[in-house]
Amino acid sequence: KQWYQRRVAITAGESKFEMKLLVLLALIGATFAHTWMSCPWSFDVDPGRPADTVGPCENENVWHGVKYPNEYKAGDRMKVGWTSNNHAGGWVRIALAPYSQRKSHKSFDDNVMKISCYGHDQRPGQTIYGDCKHPCNARPGCEYQAYEEDNARFDTTVKIPHNLADGDYVLQIKSAMSSHPHFYYSCARIKVSGGNPSMSCPQSKLIVVPKCLKGTAVELAEYTKTSKPAQFCYNNDGPGYIDADMYRVPKNVQCDPRITCAVSIDGKGCKSQDKMSDITNDWKPEQVCGEVKPAPAPTCSDGVKNQGEERIDCGGPCEACAVTMPPTTPSDRVYSNFEFKKIAYPSEGYINGNVIVDVRFKVKKWRMTLFFDRKIEITQHWGGKIASVNEFKTVYVFENKSWNGRVPAGGKVTVGFEGKFATGAIDSPVLMGKDFVEP
Repeated sequence: KQWYQRRVAITAGESKFEMKLLVLLALIGATFAHTWMSCPWSFDVDPGRPADTVGPCENENVWHGVKYPNEYKAGDRMKVGWTSNNHAGGWVRIALAPYSQRKSHKSFDDNVMKISCYGHDQRPGQTIYGDCKHPCNARPGCEYQAYEEDNARFDTTVKIPHNLADGDYVLQIKSAMSSHPHFYYSCARIKVSGGNPSMSCPQSKLIVVPKCLKGTAVELAEYTKTSKPAQFCYNNDGPGYIDADMYRVPKNVQCDPRITCAVSIDGKGCKSQDKMSDITNDWKPEQVCGEVKPAPAPTCSDGVKNQGEERIDCGGPCEACAVTMPPTTPSDRVYSNFEFKKIAYPSEGYINGNVIVDVRFKVKKWRMTLFFDRKIEITQHWGGKIASVNEFKTVYVFENKSWNGRVPAGGKVTVGFEGKFATGAIDSPVLMGKDFVEP
């Protein structure tokens, strides 16, 4: 009898220990759960929900996920955000497919809108080995990403295409953040109206990828190998570019993707972060905004490297950056303007360059020199012939062909090329020097 009573007492103690252990594991599981979409509101807005590693979407929670409709019109900008859940580094792929195709991975693979950075805490010492303390300096509600370079705060914005038929669609994010070896998926149902489905807008076959803090497990190639750019119209009269008007205020700017401090490993510290205490409903995380004014449109004199500039306020759509190889002296220089335009994708190592030279004086023949900051393998070219190239393949000299050597004063010379450069860089080749002479 004494043995039985002692055994019952031990068993009861074990049960209490096991229950405490289960509760602890449950709390750890909730605290270290991985990411999901929090702006716009996803299929399941439960702040204690698990993440999904199967995809293409988590299960729709009819009690939680559809109470708050996400309604947009063609041309609206939409804030897209995700909870950091104490992780940092990697990318997020964003895709859009019809609601009827929400169970097909291929539908999302074939309709990728953009790839953005997952995010990390940029404050000194706050991101270590792929982790940070939620909310990791994520952007609060009533604020939004207005410039492409401001891409480390666990959100971005996208533009609702103009060539969608009215109806329901599913926005998907796919990410393998930090050191996680597999992807996590999350989706939101949105209702779109006001589009023109008869429009056709073929896009580039390549997806532009921004400079990001890398994840430590899944390489960028895993994000892009099955991904195809969606053939969406981002202008009401043509293809356009998804982030050309990123400075505009998104319709759901009030949404706060940080959700709650319940997922933070430092709950007390989390509550002291910017506006975290103002989130009163974890199931519908928002901030109360006053007037949110749009960010100024980027210019070539705003002191910010944006809008595809090569350096701050030069290159790309702005005036060419200062060169390190001096041109011929102004008094005998045969050109009045030397313009270099490029389309480049660092993740793919691809560059397409075009040079347009305005000629001041009549020439019978010409020679053009291009000096780049890194090796480029030119695979094809037009408008001239390659006369020489240095051993490092950084300096190319073009000469006229038999039919385009004579150029009248006020005429133009155009030379173009396609080429390859080493992948893994965070930026694209820069034209460091140039020259155009009559030899």
